[in-house]
Amino acid sequence: MNKIFIICAVIVAVAYAAPNSSSDLTDSVATTAETAVPFAAPTTGKTAIKTSDQGTVEDRTKLVAKLFKDYDKKVNPDDVKLKFGVGLIDFHISWQDPRLKWNPDQYGGATILRMDSEMIWKPDITLYNSADPVNMINCWHSNILIFSTGEILWVPPCKMVSRCHLTLKKHPYGEQVCGLKFGSWTFDGVILDLDFYDGKKTMDLSDLNNSSGFEILSNKAEKTDKFYPCCEEPYPDLTFNMTIKRIPGEELIKKW
Repeated sequence: MNKIFIICAVIVAVAYAAPNSSSDLTDSVATTAETAVPFAAPTTGKTAIKTSDQGTVEDRTKLVAKLFKDYDKKVNPDDVKLKFGVGLIDFHISWQDPRLKWNPDQYGGATILRMDSEMIWKPDITLYNSADPVNMINCWHSNILIFSTGEILWVPPCKMVSRCHLTLKKHPYGEQVCGLKFGSWTFDGVILDLDFYDGKKTMDLSDLNNSSGFEILSNKAEKTDKFYPCCEEPYPDLTFNMTIKRIPGEELIKKW
């Protein structure tokens, strides 16, 4: 078994790596496209956001002043139920912060705010099996969506470096398995419970490039509650596993 450092893990290599049977798989490196994914509605079953849903600039100004008058982003909400999903170039993260709830009727019907993500408390989710202990995850500080119900939705484009164990038994066409293990760095499962975004126990591959030099053989995820001898509370994590296989050049040409 050999170790490999893969930028944004193996799934990014699947999306962007060009097939090259002569290259050494243990030297393959690929990076994400650091572009924001535009969206106009939350993906948690709500109706589409209309322009009128944000009210007027006067409505939003009053609302922001009210919400953040005594808000302290250094203090976490109670009993956080975090939903977490992984895509090719971004995360989908949602949770509730009761301190950020309001009555839309008092603010011109405004049901949503788009705010700088640095203004509110955010969970400290990180990549446990990162190959870079200093910069475990690098995310662009994109806007965050705050709904009148107190729901927070954050979809930041991110880049990370993951450590995988690869087998070269059938190099370069053997099957390779890589996992991405995510969890909170400081919060236990009683304070911050972790589960799958929209209940999907897979990585989102909707942006996968069909001309990739790899075939996806398996895409699944699982949740684990880990217990330590010192403590009674669980420490949950989500691990996204993928099995891939390099496509020989002649087969890849046929797919084109």
